[in-house]
Amino acid sequence: MPRLALAVAALGAFALAGCGAPALTAAPPAAAAFDPAGVDYDAVASLDYDEYVRPLLVARNVLSATEGGAGDPAAYDLGDVVMAGPSGFVVPFDAEGSLMLRFVRDLPATAAIPFPNLRDLEPDELRFLARWIEDGARGADGRVPFADATDLLLAGVQGENHVAVVDAQTLRLIRRIDFDELGVPSAPYGPHHFAFEPDGSAAYVSLVSAGVVAKVALDLSLDPSSPAVLLAQSERGAFATPGMMSLDPSSQRLFVGRSTLSDPLANGFGVLDRETMEVELVATPFNVPHALAATPDGRYAITAELTGTQALSRALVYDVQTGDASIVPIPSDGEPRELIHFSILGAHHMGGMAGHAMGDHAMGEGGAGYPYTVTLTSRSTDEVLFFTLSEDGELVRTGSAPAGDGPYHAHANHDGSDLLIPDQRGDTVTILDAATRAPARLVEATPLSQPHSPAPSVDGSRFFVTSSNLDGAWTPEFVFNGPDGQPQEARAFGNLAAFSPSGEVLGVVQLGAYPSGLEPVRLPSGAGAGHGPMDHGDH
Repeated sequence: MPRLALAVAALGAFALAGCGAPALTAAPPAAAAFDPAGVDYDAVASLDYDEYVRPLLVARNVLSATEGGAGDPAAYDLGDVVMAGPSGFVVPFDAEGSLMLRFVRDLPATAAIPFPNLRDLEPDELRFLARWIEDGARGADGRVPFADATDLLLAGVQGENHVAVVDAQTLRLIRRIDFDELGVPSAPYGPHHFAFEPDGSAAYVSLVSAGVVAKVALDLSLDPSSPAVLLAQSERGAFATPGMMSLDPSSQRLFVGRSTLSDPLANGFGVLDRETMEVELVATPFNVPHALAATPDGRYAITAELTGTQALSRALVYDVQTGDASIVPIPSDGEPRELIHFSILGAHHMGGMAGHAMGDHAMGEGGAGYPYTVTLTSRSTDEVLFFTLSEDGELVRTGSAPAGDGPYHAHANHDGSDLLIPDQRGDTVTILDAATRAPARLVEATPLSQPHSPAPSVDGSRFFVTSSNLDGAWTPEFVFNGPDGQPQEARAFGNLAAFSPSGEVLGVVQLGAYPSGLEPVRLPSGAGAGHGPMDHGDH
């Protein structure tokens, strides 16, 4: 019998074995009735999970931690598969980034992998599974895993020009938005930071080397490589090396600062119109305005020069209504300050978070608006500067507090009681009590390697930190091969780690090269969603 005919007969026999029993939406028949070796999977057009995908996975027993054997069909529901193994085992729409295939394709045959039976898959079977994943890794009902997730983390993988989308509840890598695939190349440095529409429907992404701010849809039912995902973009190069961003929810403005990777002579910050995506340049009396924040009412934007002198650094308060800019001198004590990140305690740029006091943004002291408490990290002097910002736009320094080695992109926790400070050069996170300005605890953990950005969870049960790992101090669990077929260096991989409030490591997601900005967002739909791969109750 020809192989294609044998394939149809074999799969047909597998399906017919269930006649008179529950349909294949329940557990399929015993795997012993089906031998995938007789199937030409390149000739199988259908990607139906229960009819074609599950039988293959069961017969090869791909989720077994030991070699050989046949799988239990009841253990191969779609939820079991997408939640198996390390985060990113199956990334819908993304065969290239799914570990199920990377374990076979991008590791030496001698490397230990969680599921050794994956290596029993034939080349045509791997290609078939790649097609199924590229189609969204859909279940028999056509639904895409995690399409209803609501609590998300967006991490910029700056060295690979993509955004990793992680479900904050399960710490699963659920999507990758690749800007090369969307036609917006940005080498060598891609996504750096994010801002969100107030309803959580879209994200704005600063692409450093491209000189582009891209607007992308956060509809998880879409293939991230679809042109429908890229909603708009600013003119390429109209604002060079964009970095930090802050959205004004009261207007169509989006404030854009300069990346630390900017030309040292780059001047001015940007005001982007979110309807037209045009950028207006606001000149500054100093170069590389990196640190950036905006008040919740959109009245003021504040920025500061990246590098000051031994005598003085400068911040700036921009009054949107009048166009006036006020210079705020920050005397130095003999050592130039490298000013990295503004945080307005109680004021927040997260989208879709109505009713949730998260991170750096909702209210001022006492929860009533002005005056705001403002923090500014100084990486070179290992300190956090404190200011008050009054309703008339006056920014007054009120003191400082010590941090670890190289404080970077600090964020408040979910209720504003603590400041989460990644110590980029010390591989630690300093947690500072916002009220007393005293260090509450120091988090030291193996995944922390050049920590870049923290983000709080909605409920305060954990916080998250990206680590860039450009020095390779953190050894990833899986050292995948590069384009040349040789194992890459550890520095080619960073991570996103989850921590309890006390600093216990709760989980680690291995990412690609140079993870940078990290921001949480809550999407508006899906009651109870985000807790599993499918609708609540499916798994």
